Amino acid sequence: MLGFLVSVLLIFHGSLGLEPGRGQPPHGELAVDLPWHDELCCSLPSAHHNTEGNTAGMASVAAPYHGSPSHRTQPPRCRYRGLKNTSQRGENNQPTGGLCWSILCAVDDDWENVVCDLNSRSPQPEPLVFSTTVISRQHLALPTGQAAHSVTSAEVSKPVNCSHICSIALDNAKRSFAMVATAVLNATIGPVPLRVPARPVKPSPPVNVTHTQTVQGQLVLYWDPSQSAASPDRYKVRYTFNSTWPVWQVVNVSGEPRVFLDLSPRLNYTFQVRCSLPGHPYLWSAWSQPHHIYLDTVSYIPEKVVAKPGQNVTVYCVFNDRSANASSAIWRTNIKHLIPGRQYSAINRWVSQITVLPSENRIYDLLQCTQEWNIPYSQIYVEGAVIDITCETNGDIDAMTCSWEKDHWITLKFLSRWADVPCVEMERRESSGQVVTGETRRVACQPERQGERVKRCTIHPLRMSCYKLWLEVDSKLGPVRSRAFYVSPTDHVKSHKPSNVEGVSESSKVLRVTWEPPLLPVEGVQCQLRYHSPSTVSAHPKWTVQSPMGASWSEVRVADMCRVYVVQVRCMSTRGVGYWSDWTESVYSVPLNRRAPDNGPDFWRVFEDDLHRNITNVTLLLKHLAMEEQSYCVDGLVVQHQTSWGTIISEKIGMVSSHSFEWNQEVHTVTVEAFNSLGNSNNNIKMTLGRQFKQ
Repeated sequence: MLGFLVSVLLIFHGSLGLEPGRGQPPHGELAVDLPWHDELCCSLPSAHHNTEGNTAGMASVAAPYHGSPSHRTQPPRCRYRGLKNTSQRGENNQPTGGLCWSILCAVDDDWENVVCDLNSRSPQPEPLVFSTTVISRQHLALPTGQAAHSVTSAEVSKPVNCSHICSIALDNAKRSFAMVATAVLNATIGPVPLRVPARPVKPSPPVNVTHTQTVQGQLVLYWDPSQSAASPDRYKVRYTFNSTWPVWQVVNVSGEPRVFLDLSPRLNYTFQVRCSLPGHPYLWSAWSQPHHIYLDTVSYIPEKVVAKPGQNVTVYCVFNDRSANASSAIWRTNIKHLIPGRQYSAINRWVSQITVLPSENRIYDLLQCTQEWNIPYSQIYVEGAVIDITCETNGDIDAMTCSWEKDHWITLKFLSRWADVPCVEMERRESSGQVVTGETRRVACQPERQGERVKRCTIHPLRMSCYKLWLEVDSKLGPVRSRAFYVSPTDHVKSHKPSNVEGVSESSKVLRVTWEPPLLPVEGVQCQLRYHSPSTVSAHPKWTVQSPMGASWSEVRVADMCRVYVVQVRCMSTRGVGYWSDWTESVYSVPLNRRAPDNGPDFWRVFEDDLHRNITNVTLLLKHLAMEEQSYCVDGLVVQHQTSWGTIISEKIGMVSSHSFEWNQEVHTVTVEAFNSLGNSNNNIKMTLGRQFKQ
């Protein structure tokens, strides 16, 4: 316990020095605990002839006041309102018609100095009245076995002389008194011993400083008290919005650990809180960890919320820019979808309220109340949203790729959980709350490609039991999951395409197509054939599709064995579950020729002379070949030119009705043959072209 002696002296027109060793606490004097707050009142001086003695309870020092030197002023009568029963501290009778001062002596916030503050309480203080405060420190010695008030001065510090406010440093290692004197009207009030309590443990600073905004638009800063023996009853909150050269504003708070704020938007505020304990109002904790607040032009309450499909959600929009008005709110979802005005209303000048039904097939919705694009939004997460996940097991049945429609605003995690039970059993157990033993892991996903609207993830290696699949997004409210799907990989197989596809047209007007089916799934596959004739002029050919079959070949009736058909084949599991394979590449059928054509076509010629070039253009008009039996087909025609020197030139022209060439009037023979895959015709017409003499 540290003790201090405060001596207050009052004089007019002068100052008072307090020397070491003087003004020690009198024997038997009871000390007053710090902080000490009292009121000192003195009567005004009056002129009189010098008299001996002083009025009981009042201290007096003779000194000239003003006027004739033959007159002396009567000493003022002074006393403390709160201190009695001590003659040196004043009378029991209160002086009237005088001046009053408020005196407060306390230990500073850091428990390092004693500070005394003397302030006039009179409405119009006398201009000629001056006060001076003198303070010094005296170390005390307490004799063994004596009362706490029986102390002697062991050491006195040099006095500090000042006006109104005085401060002297404590020596926390020693017990001591401080001598404080105030001089007014040449009168001195006896010393008041003050006891400084032992320095208490400095309270811990408040913790968990945070803030919230009410649905009425009020912004509240609150915190948790420090973990001290007693709960704090006083707080100081300081804040600034300039982090480079901070200018702190301080707010005093009593009682509840919270304070209402009025902040401007788009400024970065920093807040800190400190506290003091009951009984130690001048010992403050350190400042708390800084808490930062940034308000945009609008705030949403709540900023994030988790709902279930079909559950209404109410959101409040607070306009922090007080120049705006909640009646101007325009609400929309997901940036572009306007909400009808009947769904929202202004509840006061700065708060707009809306109630919406979130999407059932999205894991979240964005909600905004203004038309600005660069402001915050409220985010509504939907727990159990139905997002379609489509899975496809590859033809080797060693990997399963799952996909869903990609969302442009958020990235979803794809998770799977495997269990060695059938999917019906796994779903039944989990729906009843049972724990199914298995493995949960996040699935690796393929890189996103520009403009792609589908997200794909692949499970590899693959187990042949049941997978529980769901999408998940992290939020401050915890993970939010979509509705789970239970998938058996063998039910979603997309088999490989068949191979070695061939198509042959037979003389019986049958198109026979063969292929080699894929080896998996092991239970077998069923395949399907489609075909069309390329002679059909259409950008989208009209396919003829056959029913699925379990064989590796198919026969269909066609109208013309010599026509070419385009054929394709695909396959899938015989169980009828999973997916069809892709169609094979197009294969062109070929006719089944049993021999080469018998005859070439009949034809005749047409001449057209070019006199300038001395050339004749010859056009052969070809007669259509009539095939009386369907044992062979004609794939095309061959025109042969044989000169008189024996040179033969051949040209394939296909199945056409005419053919033209230039003739220089040299004699040669022209023959037209029919051909197919087995050879050319033997019976052909020959035409000899000779010179023509022009007139």
